[in-house]
Amino acid sequence: MPAVTSFPLHHEASILCLQYDNEILVTGSSDSSCIVYSVQDGYRPIRRLQHHGAAVLDLAFDDRHIVTCSKDVSICVWDRHTGALLRQLRGHAGPVNAVQLRGNTIVSCSGDFRVKLWNVDTGKNIREFVGHTKGLACSQFTEDGRFVASAGNDKIIRIWDANTGECVREIKAHDNLVRSLHIDSVSGRLISGSYDQDIKVFDMATGRQLLDFPKWHASWVLSAKSDYRRIVSTGQDPKILIMDFGANVQGIEMLNSARAVEVEGEYI
Repeated sequence: MPAVTSFPLHHEASILCLQYDNEILVTGSSDSSCIVYSVQDGYRPIRRLQHHGAAVLDLAFDDRHIVTCSKDVSICVWDRHTGALLRQLRGHAGPVNAVQLRGNTIVSCSGDFRVKLWNVDTGKNIREFVGHTKGLACSQFTEDGRFVASAGNDKIIRIWDANTGECVREIKAHDNLVRSLHIDSVSGRLISGSYDQDIKVFDMATGRQLLDFPKWHASWVLSAKSDYRRIVSTGQDPKILIMDFGANVQGIEMLNSARAVEVEGEYI
């Protein structure tokens, strides 16, 4: 069994999001705070980031900043190294459900149907993308920052020109809320996961559907990520599903929940 360590600094409610690198792990919680942990010091808690007035729904960081977004309709920008609150960004009219950092630009999406770009250094709202008809759950930059993809409760994926705000592509993707988007810039693929239990792969340049994995999960798909050879997804069911295009194995490799792994005494 893996070792379990307990620290006095901890969350008081559900952990809704996390990100990590070789130095830090950052978690965001329904208790309205984030906690920063030192990876190199045995995941010891370093500090708590406390300013939001409601649940922290998503977060992102780079080598300078930690960016958090919340049900309180705001975005906070923190100094990664000191934990100081640098600025609070307001402009959305609904819960801010997702944020991502690319260079000095933040992309955010909200229950107010809108996607916004912000300058991380000034807090200025650079651009707003309008076109969705229901609340948004996810947004993603391309690696070069030229395009933004967004999706949510209207079941449509929109691809935007980040420089002009123009919607360059509209993809009627799923039969229920689109919960997750991931752009693999190397292959030019866009991977979506939905509450309709499907995972789909699209060509970013044309919008053409390349692959469809219907009913991959027994319930809602919550996250789907990809690299040059794999798609990894998680859902409301207690499984991680992996499609490995580089392996000569047909079908799906399933990693069971921690409970099942413990019973079987086997780790993958």
